[in-house]
Amino acid sequence: MGEAKRILVIDDEPEVCSLLRKVLERAGYQVHTCGTGEDGLLQLAKQPVDLMVVDKNLPRMHGGEVIVQARKRCPELAVILITAFPEPFSLPPERLDGYLAKPFKSLKHIEEAVAAALEASEAAHRRHVLRDRLNQVVADLKPGNKKRL
Repeated sequence: MGEAKRILVIDDEPEVCSLLRKVLERAGYQVHTCGTGEDGLLQLAKQPVDLMVVDKNLPRMHGGEVIVQARKRCPELAVILITAFPEPFSLPPERLDGYLAKPFKSLKHIEEAVAAALEASEAAHRRHVLRDRLNQVVADLKPGNKKRL
């Protein structure tokens, strides 16, 4: 079995951080929690993670801003947004890999959302790698390119 996926939870409600930590650690993930977007970005700079679960409404630094800053550092970072308001939320050209609505439907729903976000992120990474390889093959096949396959 490989190394446990690392998850960073950023929420200003200690009860939410505690609940998510317990649920996700029980599911086999390594979890770190932070109460502010600034602390979350500092933690992300210290230790990269596979998934960030961030509350939309944080004090001082909005969850959307945290996501934009985190993606500048880690473009392939998977992100789940926690929101009590399920209205559409977009961060062009940012992508979200999932949502968790407060109050949470169930503990199982949290685990499923995290697993789906990690799977989607890994699939996107594989597509990116394949696209880069294909572009290199096409470049190598162009007339005038003396490189042989």
